[in-house]
Amino acid sequence: MSRGGEAINLSDLSGEQVSEWLQSFDTVLCDGDGTIWQDDTPIEGAPDVLNALQQRLGKAVYIITNNGLKTRQELFERSQRLGFQLPSDRHIISPTAAIADYLVQSPEFDAKRHRVYVVGNAAIARELKQHGIDSYGAGESEELAPGDKWPDFVARELGNPKAAENVGAVVVGWDEYFSYCKMARACHILCSNPGSAFLVTNRDAVHKYPGFCIPGTAAFVASIEACAERDALEMGKPNPLVLEPLTKSGALKTERTLMIGDCLKIDVGFASNCGMLSLLVGTGRYSSLSDVQREKGKLPQPDVYLPRLGDLLPYL
Repeated sequence: MSRGGEAINLSDLSGEQVSEWLQSFDTVLCDGDGTIWQDDTPIEGAPDVLNALQQRLGKAVYIITNNGLKTRQELFERSQRLGFQLPSDRHIISPTAAIADYLVQSPEFDAKRHRVYVVGNAAIARELKQHGIDSYGAGESEELAPGDKWPDFVARELGNPKAAENVGAVVVGWDEYFSYCKMARACHILCSNPGSAFLVTNRDAVHKYPGFCIPGTAAFVASIEACAERDALEMGKPNPLVLEPLTKSGALKTERTLMIGDCLKIDVGFASNCGMLSLLVGTGRYSSLSDVQREKGKLPQPDVYLPRLGDLLPYL
């Protein structure tokens, strides 16, 4: 159904056609923000749909998010609180957990010897700690003190050989305290330790709200990439890398997987990169199918569209 052609409004199909579509996948990956919840409020009908997909149709359901402001366990607790009945926190795929898992499995990173410098929020540090990894910098402010001179900061903070010693990774996430000092420290570490990992939770460029827009993580990591002359490895959608633990274990076959989301660039792009089916819902940026079709040729197009995920419930 569709697979690269014109997006189809699922509501326009017959019950038999929707039933056939439902049989085309065994696993469901579902975005969080804008797709099934808004902050701490579930979008109407979304919990019922994901629960029915699991309990009535026997689908394996995972929530996959680029939200790097919470740990996997915290996101699981939110899902439970909002009525989503996932089997365990292992059915949450998040950047903080993907980063911690990546470092634990990396032969170049030794948790007994290495620590991680975090340009980002405290959730990254909490996730790393749960995996036995020491980190510093997360959720902290670092700016030049009044009267402090830039050369003094460099001599004091970066001139000390210990500033980059045994730092096995630099991790970048959304950081409300981002500063030139943090960028300089990250640059110094990455240039001093060519073998260190350089990871980013996601490359979301901007967060759009009805009344304003704010820079996303992509803005922070781009500045560090420019001065360190290294590219960060993205640990969120649309990078297929985040699915490797499931695909390698055989728990997921991408050709039999449906990706549900509200963003063409991130969610539908992720589905396209991985060879998965895609369903776009209109509870995010695209409130109608015509909005989606206007992006054809510029952004990936979904296989099917629904105004909201809850509209699928009558077919389950």
